[in-house]
Amino acid sequence: MSLFEDVMSLAVQLPGDERERLGKALGLKIEAPKNLLPMAKAPDLSRTDPAAWRARERGHAVLNTASVPGARGADAIRGMWAHLELLDFVEDSQLTETVSRLPQGTPVVVHTSVALDLALGGEATRAFWAKPPVEVRLATPTYLSLLEGCEDEAQRERVQEFVAPFAVLSLGPMASNRAVQLMLTGDGELSALDALIAATALAHEIPLVTRAPRSFQNIPGLDLAVLA
Repeated sequence: MSLFEDVMSLAVQLPGDERERLGKALGLKIEAPKNLLPMAKAPDLSRTDPAAWRARERGHAVLNTASVPGARGADAIRGMWAHLELLDFVEDSQLTETVSRLPQGTPVVVHTSVALDLALGGEATRAFWAKPPVEVRLATPTYLSLLEGCEDEAQRERVQEFVAPFAVLSLGPMASNRAVQLMLTGDGELSALDALIAATALAHEIPLVTRAPRSFQNIPGLDLAVLA
C-alpha cells in the first residue's frame, strides 16, 4: 500500500469529530449538515437509520430489546395500572407547543408521563398510542421507572413487551454529563430521572414529548412538545 492509502485507512477509522479536526488541519472547508437529526437518514427525515446513527455518534447506544418474545407495544401495558389513581400530568405552564406541530414521523423521546398515562388507563394518550404521529424513542430512565412500578413478574413481562418495538436510548457519556449539568444549574424542580431523560433528548438532538412540561420548559436548547 502507498503512504496515501495507509493514511486514508487510518483516517476513516477516526470518530467524526476527529475527522473534522483532521480536515481543518489540512485546510479543508467542512460544513456540518443542516437540519439533519442524528437518528434520521437524509433526505427522508421521517425514516431513521439507527446503524448509521450509531456509527456517527460517539457515547450513545440503543438497548437490545428486540429479542423480547410476544412484543405487543402499547397494547401490552394499556390499562395495566387502571386500579390506581389517574394522575393529572399536564400542569399550568407557559408552554403551548404541542405534538401536532411536529412533522409526521419525526423521531422523538417520549417522556415517562406519556407511558404512565397509557398504563393508568387514561384517555388523553389513547389516540397517540393507537397511531403515533411521530417515531417513538424511549429513554432508559423511562424503562427503569416502568419496571420499578411493577407489582409482579407478569407486569414486568408486560413492560418488556411494551418497550420491545421501540428504540430505547441508553445513557452515553454525553447524556450523563449533560444531566449532571442540568441538576447543578437548574431551579430545583427537575428530578434526577427527568434530568437524564432531558439530557438524552438533547444529546440525540430530537424533541421531547411530555405531559408534564413544567420541569422542562426552561432548559436551553430542549425542543419540547406537549401531549395534552
